Amino acid sequence: MATSEGLVAWSNAANQRQTYPYFLIDSAQHEGSYKWLEKWNIPYLSLFEGQREESLIEIAPLLIPLNQLDPIGLERLANWATELGLKSPCFSWMESSLPVDQLSAHLRNFHNVGLSDGQKMMLRWYDTRILPVWLACLEDKQLEQFTGSIFGLNFLNRFGDEVAAFESNEPSASSTPLPLGKPVVTLDDRQLGMLVDAGDLDTLLTHLRRVITDETNRLSQRVLYKFVGKYQQRAVEAGVTDIDRQSQYVLLALYTSGAGVEHPLCQELMADPPKELDEFFEKMQGLPVDAWESGPPLWPINS
Repeated sequence: MATSEGLVAWSNAANQRQTYPYFLIDSAQHEGSYKWLEKWNIPYLSLFEGQREESLIEIAPLLIPLNQLDPIGLERLANWATELGLKSPCFSWMESSLPVDQLSAHLRNFHNVGLSDGQKMMLRWYDTRILPVWLACLEDKQLEQFTGSIFGLNFLNRFGDEVAAFESNEPSASSTPLPLGKPVVTLDDRQLGMLVDAGDLDTLLTHLRRVITDETNRLSQRVLYKFVGKYQQRAVEAGVTDIDRQSQYVLLALYTSGAGVEHPLCQELMADPPKELDEFFEKMQGLPVDAWESGPPLWPINS
């Protein structure tokens, strides 16, 4: 796990290497973060600058250069950023060969991505739930473009673990914007599917936390994420691609630690699942009691 002391040491080491250390905060998950930076007189640049979303500073990704901060300011910032990153997946840090104006211009080239149908899509790659999927889906040349001028990129994931996402002793050159606002990176359908799938899992998790709040609160994020992801994928493979029907299927799995979805009648249902939510819901609720009582719930019963 990253610590504020470790981040301060990393920043100081980057300064000694005569490179530029940065924090990046996705303030959509902590709205108004810029106000704290301004209160502490800490410089930052919004990656929304020059984009259609420029006025949305409350939720903008904020690039924070560290090389000019005094020790007290750097320690305060590192403590604050670490705390934010442990609360939600919003914090990453990087070392670059570029000063802040040039690095921010480079990163803004990836504000939008192109799609196979010629459309553009805004991509919040700095959300650290999306960042590892973004890096994994890129082809070699695209990854080289995105990581241009970057020696290292790290982040705190949704579990609070430190992840070293990228490292290079000789990074490629920074990206150059294309004419007429054309995206630097265009994703094919496979790449887009990887990003959509990552978003779908978070949507399902959010829905389940609202439906069975007390129960999901008894589980660690890591256990819940892994379990729900497994059974959501099984639902998708059966042709159940919408969140509402998936939630009915995954609820049965959660309430029985997975045993309920192995019941012969549930497997028969999933072999040809109804496409309409009402019919699917009725058939899931109509499964026999022994399907719903075939295993203990995933969460501790006596917590």
